[in-house]
Amino acid sequence: MKKRIPRKGYRTLAIVWTLAAASMAVAFVRRLAEFNLLLLLLAVLSTFTAANFWKTYRRTPELIVPDPFDTPPKFADDPILFDDDPNQNSEEKDHER
Repeated sequence: MKKRIPRKGYRTLAIVWTLAAASMAVAFVRRLAEFNLLLLLLAVLSTFTAANFWKTYRRTPELIVPDPFDTPPKFADDPILFDDDPNQNSEEKDHER
């Protein structure tokens, strides 16, 4: 089973890859006099990866935390708490005697 990455995780990855792309671009520009194809490829791939993570971050829905007070609590998934017989309520039992 694949673990889902939360929206904050995609934002973190996007920021890290953006910084990596910027670093590779600076390294390429600093050595522009001697053309280095490897640095250019790394800068381009880092830019595409960062753009992909930003797109995924924008498409990922936020995790909505449900409000615990919206629904009443369930006691062991049993709606009848104190009656022995679910077909009769306790008032009917008292009148039978």
